[in-house]
Amino acid sequence: GLVPRAPAMVCKAERRAEPDEIRVRQGDKVRFTVTSVDVAHGFAISEYNIKLDLRPGKTVGAEFTADKKGTFPFFCDVFCGEGHRGMRGQMVVE
Repeated sequence: GLVPRAPAMVCKAERRAEPDEIRVRQGDKVRFTVTSVDVAHGFAISEYNIKLDLRPGKTVGAEFTADKKGTFPFFCDVFCGEGHRGMRGQMVVE
């Protein structure tokens, strides 16, 4: 089964991604649930080949096994407005 469930992520163009840090353990099966509340966004973790397209008001998700230790940035990969550069965070796999 799924071990930890990452907190639900919320993307808003005028602010940063929330939460901006997620911690899991190596070997955990992780489920992301991400919602855009305003405009189109993207959600990507390049090192885990995750790329989600977010449409306003819709929730999407991804499941994967955190098989690599380290700190992995996640970010919005769709230009979404003034706050786009701040739409990032990190996943720490311990």
